[in-house]
Amino acid sequence: MSTEGVGFLRARRPEQKQQRYAAILDAARELALRDGVGAVSLADIAAEVGMHKSALLKYFETREEIFLRLAETEFEEWAAGALAALSTADPEPHDVADALANSVADRPLFCQLLLYTPLTLERNVSLDTVRAYKLTIKTTLREVLPALQRALPALDADACFELFMMAGVVAAGLWQAAHPSPQVVALHAEDPEAAPYPDFRASLVRFTRTYLAGLLQE
Repeated sequence: MSTEGVGFLRARRPEQKQQRYAAILDAARELALRDGVGAVSLADIAAEVGMHKSALLKYFETREEIFLRLAETEFEEWAAGALAALSTADPEPHDVADALANSVADRPLFCQLLLYTPLTLERNVSLDTVRAYKLTIKTTLREVLPALQRALPALDADACFELFMMAGVVAAGLWQAAHPSPQVVALHAEDPEAAPYPDFRASLVRFTRTYLAGLLQE
């Protein structure tokens, strides 16, 4: 008897295996966007796809690998959006800061993965998996950072990297603070002063503008 879910026959041909691989990633993405990366287990992903957990492990070594593969895609898609935004931004520091901040804020899963990748996702996977992820980051930054420097000619390459890095670090923390638990949301509805939380996009834009202004004054 198959260990996989009803309606999910064993994948035998390469194209079937590729479809199954993509279905697992799609399921993990949807669950993470709905429930948050930290709340999604390997069993949750397997159930969403209609597979037994042991069958899913034939495609990915761990839960962490699934989300690290998603992080690769998120970095690539963020880079495409950032390049498009920077290419049309007015040559004013505030407009460039807004373009960078909004390119991050437009991708909710990317913001979550910026936190969970160094926290947990890089810690239960193979060296090859981490290498592939880091190579993706390296490749995307080779495209985005020169575009950022062209938009901000007063900054050198190191300062542009620092601006990107700090925007990402703050986005990771802000996302969690701006998307609290249902209990905090309910308390906020009763008494906003007792349970305040930030507007994610507005706060990230404000931070990026302020940090960029500081870099330009150095």
